[in-house]
Parts: sequence; C-alpha cells; structure tokens
Amino acid sequence: VMPTLVLITGAVLLLGPQGMLRSLIGPEWSLYGLSGILFAHVYLNMPLAVRILTQQYAHIPDRSVRLARQLKLSGWQRFRLIELPSLKPALIVLFGLIFVLCFNSFAIVLALGGGPGATTFELAIYQALKYDFNLSEALTLAWMQFAIAGTLFLLISSRNSFSWLSSSRGTAEPQSQSSLFSSIGMRVFYLLGWVFLLAPLIALISGINFNAEIDLFSILSSLGRSLLIAFSASGLALALSLLLLLPIRDCASGDHYRIHNAYSWLSTHTLVAPAMVLSTGIYIFLLPLIDLERWSLLCLIVLNLVVLVPFLVSQLKAPFLQYDRQYRALSRNLKLGQMKQIMISLPYLKRSLISTFSLGLLLALGDVSIFAIFGQYESPTLPWLIYRYAGSYRMDEAALASIVLLVVCLLLLLILERDERND
Repeated sequence: VMPTLVLITGAVLLLGPQGMLRSLIGPEWSLYGLSGILFAHVYLNMPLAVRILTQQYAHIPDRSVRLARQLKLSGWQRFRLIELPSLKPALIVLFGLIFVLCFNSFAIVLALGGGPGATTFELAIYQALKYDFNLSEALTLAWMQFAIAGTLFLLISSRNSFSWLSSSRGTAEPQSQSSLFSSIGMRVFYLLGWVFLLAPLIALISGINFNAEIDLFSILSSLGRSLLIAFSASGLALALSLLLLLPIRDCASGDHYRIHNAYSWLSTHTLVAPAMVLSTGIYIFLLPLIDLERWSLLCLIVLNLVVLVPFLVSQLKAPFLQYDRQYRALSRNLKLGQMKQIMISLPYLKRSLISTFSLGLLLALGDVSIFAIFGQYESPTLPWLIYRYAGSYRMDEAALASIVLLVVCLLLLLILERDERND
C-alpha cells in the first residue's frame, strides 16, 4: 500500500545521478531504464512474495516438522522432502502472479522508463492516447494487453489458487531447527532484507532540504485533492461492496460455493484489466458523450471506485460468509428484515469494514494510472505532483511531498485500525 511514487523518489535520491550511493555504483549503471525498473519491481514485490510464502510455511503440518526432528534430517533434507513439496504449488502461482503485476505496471515505467527501449504496453497506451491522440492505436494496445494479461491469468488460475489479498495476521510462525552457522546466515540475510527495504526511505528522509524554496500551497492543495478523491471513492466502493455481498444472505447454503467462486473471480479482475486498460476504454467511450475536462473529478472518483471494488469484495467476502454460516438460520427464525439484519451484522463486521476501508483509501491515495488519463494536469493529485517534481529534478520538493504522502498514509492506517490494535 506504499504509494509507488514515494519509492521512486527515494530510489532517485539513493541511486540517481546525485544519489547517496551513486559513487559506489559503476558509471555504466543507470537508474533510468531497465535496471531501475527491475530494482523498483523487486522492491515492491518482494514483501508480497515473503507474505504469501510465510502463509504457505505456516500450513506445513506440525507432525512433519516433529518427524524431521526425530529423524535428524539436515536443513537441505528437510527443505527437499518437507518444505519444497508444500511450497512448490505456491511458487509456480506466485511467479505467475508477480509476472502479471509487473506486466501491468505503469507508474514505475512512466517515471524510470528512460526511453523507447523500456516502454511497456501501458506506457505505450498512455502515449498513444495523451500525446499522439491516436484513439485506434490506444484501443488496439489496450485490447492486446487485456488479451495477454487474461491468458496469463487463466494459466495461473488453472494451476492453483490462493488468497493473495488475505490477511496474514495470526498465522503461525514456520518452525525450523537450524545449526548455529545456518542461523547466523539467516539472520544476516534477514538484516540485509531490512536494509534493502529501508534504504530508499532513509534516503527520502535525508533528502529533505528545509532551507530550499518549496511551494507548500501546491503540496497541500494536491494533498487535499487526493484525500477528496480517496475518501469519496473508498466510501462509495465500500457501500457498493456491501450491496454486492448482501445476496449471500438470501441464497440457500448450496449456492454459497458458486457465489464464493464468483467473488473470487471478481476480486482479481484488475490483474486481467488493470487501471490503465479500464481507464482507456472508458475514456474513449465517454469522449463523444460528455465534457471530460468539466467532469474530470467525478471521473476520477468513479474510476477509482471501479478499481477498488474487487479488492474490497475480496477482503469482505470471508467475514460475510462466516457471519452467514453462524447467524443466517437464527435471522430466518426471527423473521428479521433486510435492514434489521444489516444493523445487527455491522458490529460483528466492524473490524473487517474498518480494515477494508483503510485498504481502499490507501490504494486510492497512491493512484497514478487513472489520473494520467482523466486528470487535469494543472490541478494534480499529490502522487502526480511528486512525479512532476521528480521529472523536473526538483528533488527537494519531491522528497517533501513524498514524505507528506507517506506520513498521511501511515496516520490514516493507524487511525482507521486503532480498534483492531486495541483488541
């Protein structure tokens, strides 16, 4: 949920032409181009991979771990005979998932592309639509991206499935027994992982120059615009998600599996048709119908809503199904109306609703793709303002704006989830 432009600004301050570590890197290496794009994608997707693999490790039966200890298996034998068979299905699907996420990337390539050699489908769609105004080319590229991403997703989903958006809180820690040498090595590797993840953020904080002339009004007005879009889109998306989930209460128990599968497919539609593809199609559809400049703000809210709904439905479907299994029969016996059932279920679902709303809010705050198509560049959101600052090498302002966006995201997350932490 960390906004992509925050990472990009930190990466430029760390590894850019005037970066903190630039002297340690050879002159042939450049952040702008394929190398920088790879660095940013590894940075963003490594925590996702760790999270999913940790969940898979937690599913290894305790009896297998105890048996390995009794047989005094070495670390390599334990990995080959016990851990790898449990991880292998997830590794294949995880590879495909990260591949699709990188394939659909836009903001990173936009900021660090460095030329035609690092252009992707999404960037080509954006250039065809906003620079060349070639609608047919943009639509053709969008359909090609949709077809390729859809094919890849079908291949992934046919192999296996896992809840890649589910919460990892409360999962058991993977059990292992290692030698002293292996334990030290793993701790060193763990420390290096933290250094890798924290380095851009440290560079971002150290890159702030309070003595520089900074347009605080532009930063604050862009922040206000981002908050307006994010709160509106997240609130409406949450309401729509609740309406989509209400039919679960009226169906027979035998239909739960079918509805669960339908929502599982809905929750992954952004992997098949990412924000840039959806925005392009809707932009071309609305162009002859309405004045898009006049209705820009409303379009930004609606498009963010469309993108957020699948994520929010994915987060809410499990607690909704659990609530229905426990209380559906009682509600029918008491002959409670639909509105009364909703009011009764809200306290039970409160924590899930707060967590889901916070997720939608943070995702909407970091949006770049939708604004790139529908936004008014003279009235930017904070992520787009950061991109504009970084693109013109106004790094003092880019660093401060990135810190403001990151602090706001952290504060909103802490405020919205304080009830869950108190529990």
